[in-house]
Amino acid sequence: MTDAAGRPARTSTHSVGGLSVVHRPARAAGTGDAGPRWVLFVHGAMDRAASFGRVVRRLPDLECLAVDRRGYAGSLGGGLAPTLSHHVDDLVAVLDAFEVPRAVVVGHSLGGLLTLELAARGDARVASVAAFEPPAPQWDGSRARVGGGAIEVGLREGPAAAGEHFYRRMVGDETWGRLRDRDREARRSEGPALMAELVDLRDEPERFDPRRVEVPVLLGVGELSAPSLRSGAEALDEVLQDRRLVEIRGAGHGAHLTHPDEFARYVRDAVALDTGPRHDGRAAR
Repeated sequence: MTDAAGRPARTSTHSVGGLSVVHRPARAAGTGDAGPRWVLFVHGAMDRAASFGRVVRRLPDLECLAVDRRGYAGSLGGGLAPTLSHHVDDLVAVLDAFEVPRAVVVGHSLGGLLTLELAARGDARVASVAAFEPPAPQWDGSRARVGGGAIEVGLREGPAAAGEHFYRRMVGDETWGRLRDRDREARRSEGPALMAELVDLRDEPERFDPRRVEVPVLLGVGELSAPSLRSGAEALDEVLQDRRLVEIRGAGHGAHLTHPDEFARYVRDAVALDTGPRHDGRAAR
């Protein structure tokens, strides 16, 4: 990944209203007068921008942004987003700060739902969406299962316990046991953000109408994902106007981590759906 002079493209981290945002510039060569395509990556629950690192490295010609959502990782000190719609407000702020004229927005899991809500607002800068296994309680009947028990644990034992419970379900007890003490504590500290978004997801399933999304959407699922994780994308495939559902072979829910080549192709397929004009953007001040 190099610029026109053969130097590596430099990744930088910016602060946008208390959010930590990673910017990886596109390789200068070959982008043309119109400028490179912009891609904004949005992570899911108990995840972070860094999880897209291997995917971003496979997209050297694209201008990439990845945000640590409020309450997670580098944005832990930025306060809590009381609802999922506040997280969408943060995405708008990131596009504003980097003066992005047009972007393909890529979301994993809960991040996929946020990208769809952003598109449903009619923001003209959203060119297309890639939503990988987004939850959709209103459309797949999963409201009672939201969080996989984390909400109940949090109400009994506190948000730190909810964070641990949820993360253990994601990675397994063995992986949790191998984490350093400080890493386990970091995950527990993300419990308040997790509880806020899970409760909002469960209690406000009609927050937005996906039928109002007018841009192309590339829904994604992993071949090996549990039916409960695939069901949101499959249900939205019946609801969205301009959509296509693709499956990443051999992958589960964490396809961006385990199958970065395939996930990068998935992102490129979403980029290809954008046939609109491009313009150069400027980095956040």
